[in-house]
Amino acid sequence: MNLKILPLVQLQCLRLILLFTLIFGLMLSLDDGSSIAAQKVGKPGFIDPINADITSNQLQVVEPPVTGLTSTLSDEVKELPTELIRWSTYWQLCWQPYPEAKEYELQAVLMEGKSPKLRRQSDRCFRIQAASNENQKSLGLLNRELILLTHKIQLGYRVRAVLDDNHVSQWSEVMAVGATNVI
Repeated sequence: MNLKILPLVQLQCLRLILLFTLIFGLMLSLDDGSSIAAQKVGKPGFIDPINADITSNQLQVVEPPVTGLTSTLSDEVKELPTELIRWSTYWQLCWQPYPEAKEYELQAVLMEGKSPKLRRQSDRCFRIQAASNENQKSLGLLNRELILLTHKIQLGYRVRAVLDDNHVSQWSEVMAVGATNVI
């Protein structure tokens, strides 16, 4: 009876050896890639796009930061047929004018860290949709507070002024999307 099981055990062992070989090969290829990246990082003039600080692009940072931040919420409701509504809640962030500012840059701040992408604009207010839903009219703005709470935990924005000659202001405080605050 053991002779019948022996070929099956050998096949399973062969499969395991093949699987471990593939895993080991993948680990080596990943390790080689990271050592190549490490060699590139050591070379003069290399800019690591993942770890590069956004403010390190030869910008001169001046004091003070942008101040007077105010965030507000506004709701828009559209009535639909069959007693339904479609609603949206918008979050707006505004700030005081910064002396000699040509434009402003906003940066999303996530739970995972700061976004590498900056949004540049000339306006002193920024508006995004923070919550929306479609539901029965009798239920009102269903789950609005829960959706806003989720954004408050996960997403915020900060702003800085862009001045002449590669000068920018310090970053403002981070304002949570969905929150209504005055700083």
